[in-house]
Order: sequence, then C-alpha cells, then structure tokens
Amino acid sequence: MKTSYILMIITILSKIFGLLREKALAYFFGAGLVADIFLIAFQLPMTFTNVISGAVANGYIPMYDRIKGEGTKEDADKFTSNLANILFVSSLAVTVLSIIFAKPLVKLMAEGFTGEKLDLAVFVSRVVMLSIAVTAVSSIYKAYLQIYGKFVVSVLHSIIMNIIVIAAMAISYKMGITYLAIGILLAFIFQYSIFILPIKRTGYRSSLGVNLKDDNIKKMFHDILPILISTSAIEINFMISRSLSSGLFVGGISTLNYAYKLQSFVTGIVVTSIITATYPKIAKFGSLKEIDNLKGALKEALGTMLLLVIPAAFGLFTFSLPIVNLLFVGGEFTFKDAEITAVVLSFFAFGVIGIGVREIISRAFYALDDRKTPVINSILIVGINIVLSFILSKAMGIEGLALATTISFIVGAIALYISSFKHIGNIFDKKIIVNIIKITIASVLMSVISKYAFNILSKSLGYNLSLLVAIVIAGIIYLISLIILRVDEIKELFQKFVKRKN
Repeated sequence: MKTSYILMIITILSKIFGLLREKALAYFFGAGLVADIFLIAFQLPMTFTNVISGAVANGYIPMYDRIKGEGTKEDADKFTSNLANILFVSSLAVTVLSIIFAKPLVKLMAEGFTGEKLDLAVFVSRVVMLSIAVTAVSSIYKAYLQIYGKFVVSVLHSIIMNIIVIAAMAISYKMGITYLAIGILLAFIFQYSIFILPIKRTGYRSSLGVNLKDDNIKKMFHDILPILISTSAIEINFMISRSLSSGLFVGGISTLNYAYKLQSFVTGIVVTSIITATYPKIAKFGSLKEIDNLKGALKEALGTMLLLVIPAAFGLFTFSLPIVNLLFVGGEFTFKDAEITAVVLSFFAFGVIGIGVREIISRAFYALDDRKTPVINSILIVGINIVLSFILSKAMGIEGLALATTISFIVGAIALYISSFKHIGNIFDKKIIVNIIKITIASVLMSVISKYAFNILSKSLGYNLSLLVAIVIAGIIYLISLIILRVDEIKELFQKFVKRKN
C-alpha cells in the first residue's frame, strides 16, 4: 500500500487547493446569489466529467490490459486513440445539446432558481460547458497514465484548475460574473496540459480517425453503460440534495456545498487514493479469475481505508463548527453561516464510511465483469435518497438532506457487501471485524479527549489555534490507542519499518 500513502500525500496537497477554492468562494461571495450560481455552473461539467471519468477508468483499464495481453502495446494504444476520438466527437454533440437546453438543465440542478438568478446561471453554465469535450477525452488519458504507474501527475492537474478558478473569482469580484465564467472554462481546459509530456514518454502516439466497428469499442461501450449508472450514484445523490436545497433559502446550495466539500475532502484523499493505487491490481486479478488474490487485495484496501476514514468521520462530527469556522469564516461568510454549515457537516460526517466501503467493493464486481449488481445498488441508493430527502427536508430542513444522503450510502454499502458473498465470499472476516471495533474504540477516545482539550484551550488560545492543537492531540491519542489495542495495520507497518532498519 506504499503507493496509496504516496498518493494520499499528493492528494492532500490537491485537496488543500480545493479547500482554498471553497475558501475564496466563501470570502468573495459568502453563502449568497453569486456563490449559488458559481456552484451550479461549476458542477454541471464537473458532474459530467466525474461520471465519465469513473466509467472510463473502471471500463477502460481492464479492456486496455486485455488487449495488450492478447496482442501488443501498439494494439492497446490504437484502441485508446480510437476511443478518445469517438468520445471527443460524441462530447461535442453533448456540448451543443447542453448549451441549447441549458435552462432546463439548470432548473434540474436548482429547481428554486428563478428570474435574474436563473438567467445568470444559464449564461455562466453555457460558457463553462464548452469544456466538456476536453475534460471527457482527458479522462481516458488520466486512466492511461495510471496504467503505466504515473499516478502523481494524474492527480496534480486539479491544482492547476483550482489556481485558475481562484484567480477568476478575485477578478470577477471586481469586474463582474462574465470573468468568472471565462475563468472556469479556462481552468477546466488547461488543467490537463500537464498530461502531454508524460504520455509522450510512454511511447504513445495518437492517430486520427474513428472506427465504430471495432469489436473492442463495442464491448467497451457495452460495459460502460452500467458503470455509468453505478458510478453516478454519488453525483446524482448530491444533485438531488442541491436541487432541493435551492428552494429552502437563499444560499442553501452554497451552505450544502461547503459541508459536502469537507466530507469529500476525506473521501477524495483516502478513498480515491486507495482505489487509484489498487484498482489496476484488482482488475488484473479479476480478469485472471484469481479470487483469493482479489479477495486479499480488497481486504488490504478496506483495512487501510477504514483505518483512516473512521477517525476522520468522528473528527468531522466532533469538530464540525471549529473546522468550518477555521476554513470559511471571513469576508462575506459570517459566523452565522458557519453554524448552519457545521450542523449540515455533522450529518454528512459518517457517510464517508459508507462511501468508502461501497466504492472499494464495487471494484471487485467490475473486475469480475459483473456490472449488473453495482447498477442495482446505485438505483437502490438513489431511490432511498430521493424518498428520504423529500421526507427529511420537510421535517428537518437542509440538515435532513445531508442525513438522507448519509443513510442512503450506508445502506448501499451494506447491500453491496452482502451481494459480494456470491463472488468472493465474506470480505469482512473476524480479523477485519475485530480491527474495526478497535479502530472505533480508538476513534471515540480520540474524539472525547481532543474535544475536552479543545474546550480548555479555546479559553486562552483562541478558537482556531485551539483547533489546530486539538487536531495534533487527536492524532497522538489515536496512534497511541491503535498501538495499545494492537491493530493489525499498525503492527504490519511497524514490522516493515523494523525490517528496513535492519
């Protein structure tokens, strides 16, 4: 799991820039009209990109490995080039349609938008959606780089995007929303420029032309459709929550977004890093039907993920208000905004565990060429979220939307885990269950002691500094607790360290 930890470090840097983008949004535009418009316009192409990227990565990587294994690298590269060309042409068609039907799309994403707010959101969205073709094609080359072990560069592109977006926010704050639209468009396009040289160094050569009759392409698109449905569950869930929040109060979308981004900060660092590093290996074991090795890889990935995600969930819940205050309060974002956002975050917090378990287990199904089960699971998740969102938003307001999302992902994770018995047996054996109990105990101790320390320190050190010190204390308490409780992952890391010293 060395690669996973390296990727986590790189991803942390990338996610920090993502939080800086959210901080800039909060500072310049608070939780108001422009912030809501930005989030809808930004999310339309981002949703498309995330769904396509997830489907391409899960469908393309096993296909590339199979073509290369049965033939040569040149054959696999020709397939890649053909796929990129097809996706580029089809994405141009999607771009034209999305621009024509921008208004109903915006209304779908934010049913509460009306009048000038709706018109501005439609304008910004139309400009930004010009980037769809570039981002769609780049998702293929991102997966291509991961196949050849170039994980770092495949993650760093988002830093470039966020730097450009932050600059656009600063300019548009002074000069108007048009500059924000142009800035987002440039950010989406130019972030992928860093892929060019690493791809050339692999020996890859692109070629023009589209061959729809290629059997591999036919199988690829046949495989991608269910993956598209499955990987879109997270995006669809948040789209539903966002749309309903737009009608609750002005700034509802941005409030939900700030809380959601803090949750996705955890999943992006831990879950995405582990999946990025382990999925090529999982896909290989799946294609060879090496079930024991596949099961071992999944257990390793789940063990590492839970070791980091469980305490993170407790941390988000325990320190929701201090975290939001530290990151977002300032400029147009008030402490009152922070209090509302913090409550939403506390309801989102434990959803990261469900997301992590589901995302890792789903890779086993893709690797074993079972697309049906993740699709059914996604439909289950979205169905639960829709029903609960309508019920809980009326009873609890915006907090109910976050709770509905969390419940849907936890139920989805449990359901997918049960479905995995048929293919690979019980992943959560006695060893993992015992470790989960130990990790949970350590996380509770960490939360209680660090919260107590925060309450004492805040009386003399101030709110933000006390939080930073409390986080350090939390880390120390958690590590000590893991050592005392003899959690397997910690023992294994310690043994590897001792071996290297010797």
